[in-house]
Amino acid sequence: MSYLLAPLCIALAVAAVSYLLFFRAARRDAAPTPPASLVLRGVAYSVAGVLLALAFYPLAPWFRRRCRPRPFPCPPAPDQSPVTPPVLLVHGLYHNVTAWTLYRRWLRAAGFTRVYCHGYSSWRTDFGLLVDELDEAVRDLVAAHPGEKPLLMGHSLGGLLIRGWLADAANQQLVSGAVTLGTPHQGSSLARLGAGSLARSLTFRGALIRNLEACEAPAEVGCVALYSPIDNMVVPQEGLHVTTPGWTLRTSPAVSHIWMLWDRNTARLAIDALRELAHGRAHAERECTATIPDTPDAPEAPGAAACGRNAEGGRDADETERARVRQDADYSRA
Repeated sequence: MSYLLAPLCIALAVAAVSYLLFFRAARRDAAPTPPASLVLRGVAYSVAGVLLALAFYPLAPWFRRRCRPRPFPCPPAPDQSPVTPPVLLVHGLYHNVTAWTLYRRWLRAAGFTRVYCHGYSSWRTDFGLLVDELDEAVRDLVAAHPGEKPLLMGHSLGGLLIRGWLADAANQQLVSGAVTLGTPHQGSSLARLGAGSLARSLTFRGALIRNLEACEAPAEVGCVALYSPIDNMVVPQEGLHVTTPGWTLRTSPAVSHIWMLWDRNTARLAIDALRELAHGRAHAERECTATIPDTPDAPEAPGAAACGRNAEGGRDADETERARVRQDADYSRA
């Protein structure tokens, strides 16, 4: 019986402490606070979400084998060529790939049949190393699906890792866009209570966030940040707001931070955003194709050179610049 009570106590403690600090931050900043009934619903969502996360957590090894990109997948049949790009999902702090248990099902039902997950450890690492690991995962996915540009989706820290990877303008040419869920784009005051140096580096407006903002390029691909008005892990609420040019900020249903992973209505908004990004990229590529002259002697159409540059994104040509940017940002010491 005690084994069953322990997860419940953990879930209740997380919900109680986080929402108390949520209210405290709102009063300190003179920000409007949601109705008590809405917050009570958020507490219930938080408890249920933590319990589900703890229940699925041990299944990570089996789950990881099923959703890892293959270097050389079997090509689809000519009459079954996919119409949606592959999707790479990145979980948040302290979580693992089982975070996306329901999203994988929902994405496939929505037509995104090639869904992969990137996992990482939250211990004995730092932001810069995790961005490098994500870089490998994205390039493996691009190699597994030649000629296609995947979509990225991240929850919490996973979204911030995606933003850190997109900070390099050359990387943006490899993907169709990105969607983040409950991501602390400006950090969170609760990070000071976190276990491990990685968690504590995510403080609100801390060095890591300032360094990222100082070096990141404006988003040239579609990027959407979804946030909940009663997110209990990103405090203050301002921490959820991304200020990078090119990003779009959208409100999700009022649910707790972790329940965004289990909420069907939030998933609908996220999937709609992925569809928009996929269609927008396809439309842009058709326009690029239309601007390229058909004959070698024909004059180059306006915009053709820019389209050619956007179609590139090789790793070797930009490796030196990427290393310089990361060194300047000094993520690992933030």
